[in-house]
Amino acid sequence: MNVLSDNITPRPLSCFGNGVTVRVTSLEGGRCCRSRMLSLGIIPGTIINVLNSCGRMTIQVRSSQYAIGCEMAEKIMAIPICDCCDCTRSKP
Repeated sequence: MNVLSDNITPRPLSCFGNGVTVRVTSLEGGRCCRSRMLSLGIIPGTIINVLNSCGRMTIQVRSSQYAIGCEMAEKIMAIPICDCCDCTRSKP
């Protein structure tokens, strides 16, 4: 599994900038929101590539791309999968 998972506190997906790859740690929100995330294949342990994080987020989950709103992105808790400085900082 990921070595960083013990050292880094999970943050909402909306905190990560363009080009960052993250691992989902948990899903927040109500039953309807979690159901929507699960239907997109976003489950704990899933790798997500953030393609665009300006306003509505464009993400890649496995081989599919999705646009999700900031409210949904706030409910996806994740950690970066690399330890570079760019990935561990919040976006400006």
